[in-house]
Amino acid sequence: MTKLASKHGGIRTGPKMGKSGYDLTFAIAYLRDFALSYNILAESFETFVPWSQLVSLVQLTKERIEHEYQQRLLPGRPMISARVTQLYDNGACVYFYFCMSGEGIQDPSRVYSEIEHAARDTIMKAGGSLSHHHGIGKLRASFMNQVNSDGFQKVLQDMKNTIDPKNIFGAQNGSFSVFPK
Repeated sequence: MTKLASKHGGIRTGPKMGKSGYDLTFAIAYLRDFALSYNILAESFETFVPWSQLVSLVQLTKERIEHEYQQRLLPGRPMISARVTQLYDNGACVYFYFCMSGEGIQDPSRVYSEIEHAARDTIMKAGGSLSHHHGIGKLRASFMNQVNSDGFQKVLQDMKNTIDPKNIFGAQNGSFSVFPK
């Protein structure tokens, strides 16, 4: 294992560092909220990708975020990183971390969301999944037509209309709704 890690520029840190990284996942939301009070926007997003597409997916996603950032003439540089968190025979779960300053930007949350949406689009086009385990939710719902067939989308819509004809469950999901009205 050490030889393999060294060959590819990695280092073996052992289980103690792994546990520290795992513990950090519980603190990330608090760090994100703390940073927001200083006008720093940050979030993580994850995907599953086959081994054959892992390196290109990470590279293309980072490049897309940089491109979107530059296209908007935003100040400074974004912080972008990626790490593999789970390994499987056929691929890996990759977490991306994207952080930017909101200083002087009109509606920084919207800008951040647009850049993250562009990154997710690149992930999907590069062979990654819509999500590994975080789920879909409002943020990724607009991608469902790319993931599901028209027939399956119709089945979901019909179920929603039958179970919730007045749209009171998850109401007012707006443009991110899986089931646009």
